[in-house]
Amino acid sequence: MNYTNYPFYISFDSIPVFNFCTTRYGGVSLLPYESLNLGFNTNDRQDTVKKNRIICSERTGIPIESFVFLNQAHTDKVLYVDKSDCGKALQVPVLQADAMFTDQPGICLAITLADCVGIIVYDTEKHIAGVSHSGWRGCHMNICGKLVENMVNRCGCDPFKLIVCISPSICYRCFCVSDGIAEKFAVNYGKYVIYERDKFHIDLKGIVVFQLMEIGIRKNSIFVSDICTAENTHIFYSHRAEKNTGRFIFGIYLNERKEQ
Repeated sequence: MNYTNYPFYISFDSIPVFNFCTTRYGGVSLLPYESLNLGFNTNDRQDTVKKNRIICSERTGIPIESFVFLNQAHTDKVLYVDKSDCGKALQVPVLQADAMFTDQPGICLAITLADCVGIIVYDTEKHIAGVSHSGWRGCHMNICGKLVENMVNRCGCDPFKLIVCISPSICYRCFCVSDGIAEKFAVNYGKYVIYERDKFHIDLKGIVVFQLMEIGIRKNSIFVSDICTAENTHIFYSHRAEKNTGRFIFGIYLNERKEQ
């Protein structure tokens, strides 16, 4: 990962267009959202979140009107978005889904996170991007696989030519689940259900990688951040570790492609 702009954001060099994962640094929110809370789905002041989003826009050099956010609800819904969906970054999002993709340059796809797995997908040949937000429900419904499937069906993407990056998110050691949730995953993802210290744990990142490979993405084209959000609350927000907390964003900016 590229830490050139740390502590404000980090990025993946493996994707050849601008992408970024913000941290909790450099904003104006007060505790417990200190300080760059970018999520409207918190109890932070909305005008403060707006200021933070403007700060993020200025810091990354991406016009605020280019951002597209989702009203994330732990579903398996995937949306195609275009320029008509831009210009609403300073409003509570109305697009209800947990994944989106576009083939239109000038759009920044952004998802909000605080432990869940964020996924960026990029087609280097067709210049198409997608993002998804995957908590345990999203993993169980294979939201990342459905994102790729939609990119293939609508845009003709070849999974073999896709690059995927996976955000900082909660590790299996910190992600304890009930017996009932563990049972949901046992049939199809038993390898990723771990019983330690008298508790069940689920490896969400491991499941996402498995799902991506199952749909045809090469293992050496999947890049995973090994940073655990719950173990690094001084850098990232973590719902599991902090409960009442903010949101960071994981995004990709599909800029105008220069002709070779």
